[in-house]
Amino acid sequence: MEVVFPDGKIQVYRIPTVKLDEYTKDKIFEKNLLMFLPFYIMRYEKEIHKINQDPERLQSLLDEYEDIRATLEKELTETGRAELYTNLNKLITKISDYICRDEEVVRERLGETMGGKVLELESERLRAEGKVLGESIGEARGEARGKVIGESIGEARGKVIGELQGEARLGVLINRLILDGRSAEVQGAATDAERRKELYKEYNM
Repeated sequence: MEVVFPDGKIQVYRIPTVKLDEYTKDKIFEKNLLMFLPFYIMRYEKEIHKINQDPERLQSLLDEYEDIRATLEKELTETGRAELYTNLNKLITKISDYICRDEEVVRERLGETMGGKVLELESERLRAEGKVLGESIGEARGEARGKVIGESIGEARGKVIGELQGEARLGVLINRLILDGRSAEVQGAATDAERRKELYKEYNM
């Protein structure tokens, strides 16, 4: 990217790009790049038809995705981010459905694997806990203490919800790109912050 300054000087900046197929699922979890997980299926895009016809390769893929689901559930639900787990799970399924749209067996089996258990929405859990805790402390130790605790819980809840909104926004963008036949731009939207901003602006998001 070139930037022209008022004095006429040109500065060239190199924006690093990321190739998703270079990231194994273990590396994604190790580096906490969880938003790469929905696009993990793309590494198999050219092989999906063969996988659909080969029971052994299909089972290998399902085992890999079961490991992804279980690890993701453990990573997020144990740290109080259950709703993020649910939303990421849905996004993984949506993109997998698109990549496997012509291969019914793979699409259905991956959907079953990623289904997992239905989790209580984190925002609702935090709201309920905050209300109970705030009321208890307010009655026992005075309204001031209850207010401080309530605000702290509200701040934590706001952080979680803000994170979820960001993930949901990206999910909507990706869905729009897919529906508009621009699936080739999905990887750039997920890994290139500058390109993502441009697309948000383009779609008035």
